[in-house]
Amino acid sequence: MERTTMKRKLSKELIQTVQKRNYRLAKFWEELGLDVEIVGDMETPAVVKDSYCLACYVHNFYLIFTDTYDRGNEVYRVKLHSVFEYDTDKIIEWLKNSTHRKIYRIRMKEHPKLYVSGYSMKDKKSTDKQKYPVFGKYSAKVFFTDQYAKDIIDIYQLEYCEVV
Repeated sequence: MERTTMKRKLSKELIQTVQKRNYRLAKFWEELGLDVEIVGDMETPAVVKDSYCLACYVHNFYLIFTDTYDRGNEVYRVKLHSVFEYDTDKIIEWLKNSTHRKIYRIRMKEHPKLYVSGYSMKDKKSTDKQKYPVFGKYSAKVFFTDQYAKDIIDIYQLEYCEVV
């Protein structure tokens, strides 16, 4: 599942190229049989599996696997063609041995299936552009530090929520 946004204005051709690459990225994970989410900036998307952001990134049409999530060393790479060629054993080894980044979500305590999934405005026509969190069962917003998630709870006075 892909949930990406565009952080900067791109030409139409570049948008099409990035969308094609991200489509192939999603297909790659699907072919492997791993249920992942592709989130964040569409140019530099993060790959999320369960409660972790996987130690990998895309560059052009390559998926590059690293030993750690923070500027790690490359351990393997796959070309994102329409037909994938890869060594499953190397990917399994990477998945087990690399340091993946823990992620956090905010959920309601009384309704543990509802997570912060985004933000909306109280009145889009008003000059008051104050946001408020929106909750949903799917597409939970991902936070890369527990402190930032706790800050969101404090800012929006979400005492009825918890960080998971």
